[in-house]
Amino acid sequence: MLRKVPLIVILGSTGTGKTKLSLELAERFGGEIISADSMQVYTNLDIATAKATKEEQSRATHHLLDVATPTEPFTVTHFRNAALPIIEQLLAKSKPPIVVGGTNYYIESLLWDTLINTQDEQATDEHEQPLDSLTTLELHKHLAQIDASSANRIHPNNRRKIERAIEVYRSTGQTLTAKLQEQRQQPGGNRLGGPLRYPHIILLWLRCQQDVLNVRLDKRVDGMLQQGLLSELRQFHDSYKGVTAEYTKGVLQTIGYKEFVPYLEKYNTDQDAKLEAYLQLHQYQLPSKEHLLTMTEDEAQLAESLQLLSSCCEELKLVTRRYSKKQLKWINNRFLASKDRQVPDLYELDTSNVAAWQEQVFKRAECIIESYRQEQICEIEPMAKRVHPGADLDEETSNFCGICERHFIGEYQWQLHLKSNKHKRRRESKRRKEREAEAEAATKASQIQTPIEAAAADKEA
Repeated sequence: MLRKVPLIVILGSTGTGKTKLSLELAERFGGEIISADSMQVYTNLDIATAKATKEEQSRATHHLLDVATPTEPFTVTHFRNAALPIIEQLLAKSKPPIVVGGTNYYIESLLWDTLINTQDEQATDEHEQPLDSLTTLELHKHLAQIDASSANRIHPNNRRKIERAIEVYRSTGQTLTAKLQEQRQQPGGNRLGGPLRYPHIILLWLRCQQDVLNVRLDKRVDGMLQQGLLSELRQFHDSYKGVTAEYTKGVLQTIGYKEFVPYLEKYNTDQDAKLEAYLQLHQYQLPSKEHLLTMTEDEAQLAESLQLLSSCCEELKLVTRRYSKKQLKWINNRFLASKDRQVPDLYELDTSNVAAWQEQVFKRAECIIESYRQEQICEIEPMAKRVHPGADLDEETSNFCGICERHFIGEYQWQLHLKSNKHKRRRESKRRKEREAEAEAATKASQIQTPIEAAAADKEA
């Protein structure tokens, strides 16, 4: 018996092969691809955001690529409101929607229902102060006045979440706390969201050994240069540098752009052309620090700009590796270790060995999906759910460490911090300084003579 068409979701850190698998599954099952990437929704920066190439896009219908300009806001609500009708239309046609991307909170907005549905997040009363005019600290204080529980739950530096909580109140008249409480009381709801939207969901998690992934990510950055990254960044920078100086909103926060701003602001297209010629001559291999010291006289004129470009590339590699680990942590905590949350079966696919892709990745994914559709027993077991060590602790409280001068949201993070070596070292350092200060004060006090002692000393003299 053929089961209803499932919603297929491909999760995974950047560089694990999500685009490749999505194309293969779309061709195999006649599906269409919905991009869940917060940066790929914007036009421009195709190379920097690792967008599916035109050739790849021709292999299957893609949705939600290039749907916003770099100067307009595009939030998770915009994404959800655009993606849900597409999913419904595809399911009605018995075509599997294939959601793929690295922005996991975009994916969550599709999988779980929520009562927080503001159609116009930006709408404000004419007498209300625009949020952009306030600092993050001012916003947090404002949130504390209208929704103390949310202010206690959201980190004071997390501007996006603070703004979101305020916008919910402004647009609905209810606090985010009240909305979440109502959401929890729904069948299948919990602190992270409501019940699942769809009864038939398959989650495929592409994994890769971190050391293998790090090498792969570094090579991808090097490959971007050869694909024309420098020219793409220059064109984008010159077009939008006057729009805003904040690299924290929209596509301006893209990993792959902001790391190169120091170079883009210091040099122009003339220098770009010289570097491009050098890179072509050297097969797009950036010089090492040692080679920079032994360059020819002609090449030495490029040394400073090459060094800065190399620094930008190294920063991009570092940030990309860090982001891949953050994505991994999100999936572990939100999909595998969420207490009382309805989570579809999650299947792990190891992409570490590219040579074994066909057997280890594609055929296993094909087997999982086909077995599900045919309502047959699948020989591949889903991952076991686990209990998060902080499951029974209060995750809606905040603590401030006066020693380390840091805020912590949730009792679990707070307990981890108190047990950390970093905190213990700082605590001991503070205690040592206090003891030294007390000893110094005591020494000074002992050296101060009372009037009687001073008179006695004078008499003896």
